[in-house]
Amino acid sequence: MTSFRLLAASLALSIALGGSAWAEADVTPAESRPVLVELFTSQSCSSCPPAESFFAELAGRDDLVTIEWHVDYWDDLVYGRDGRWKDPYSQAAHTRRQRAYNIALRGTTAVYTPQAVVNGLAEFVGSRRGALADAIAGADAGMAAMSVARMGSSVTVSIPAQQSEPSVIHYVRLLRQQETHVRGGENAGRRLASRNVALEAAVIGEWNGKDESSFMAPVPGAGETCAILIQKKTARGLGPVLAAHYCPDAG
Repeated sequence: MTSFRLLAASLALSIALGGSAWAEADVTPAESRPVLVELFTSQSCSSCPPAESFFAELAGRDDLVTIEWHVDYWDDLVYGRDGRWKDPYSQAAHTRRQRAYNIALRGTTAVYTPQAVVNGLAEFVGSRRGALADAIAGADAGMAAMSVARMGSSVTVSIPAQQSEPSVIHYVRLLRQQETHVRGGENAGRRLASRNVALEAAVIGEWNGKDESSFMAPVPGAGETCAILIQKKTARGLGPVLAAHYCPDAG
C-alpha cells in the first residue's frame, strides 16, 4: 500500500499532452460519459451473491462503470460450525468509503450489504434490479468531460476546461474477474464469482472544476484494469460523481 501511494504521488503531476501523443494513444473519449455503479458487498454475507451476480451482468454494459468494494465488517463474525470467513478482497478502506456515502446519503454511519450506490447520488439494496434501473435512468452522467488514455507504462487523465465543481480525482485498481470457493461463514461451500473487484484506491489529484488539467497514474497488472473517477467532496462525506471511465485496454 505504501509503495503504491508513493508511486501515485510521484505520478500525480500535471503534464502537457501534444496532439501527436494523443493520436498514438488508446483513448477513452471525453464525450463518453458512463454512469458509476458501486456495490458494497462481502463473501461472508448470504444475501450478497445475487447482487454480485447482477453486477457481473452490468459489468458488460458500455454505459456503466461498475466497481465491487468488499467490506471488512463481516470478516470476524462466527456462524456456528461453519465458523467465520475472511473475504480475501475486504479492506477497512472500502468500509470507510461506504460509511462516507451513508453519512452523505442517509445521515448515518450505519452500513449494510449488499448496498448499491449510483453516481454518489442514490443508494439502495444492491440486488434490486428495478431500483437500479430507475437510478441509472435518472443519473446525470454528463456533468464533467474527461478523457483517459493508456500510453506505455502510464495511464493519463485529461480534463478539458469547463464549468463544473471542485473535485478529487480517484484511481481505482480493479481485478477483472475472480472466483472463490468459500469454506466458512454464511456462504460455506459456495463458489462465488464477481467482476471489477476493487484491489486498491488512491487520490491522484484535485481539479478546480474550471481549468484544463492532466494527471498520471500507474498501469494495472495482468488480469486487472482500473477506473478513474471525478468526485465532488462535501463536508458530509463523499459527494456526487461527476465522471467515471475505465482505463483503456492495452493495444
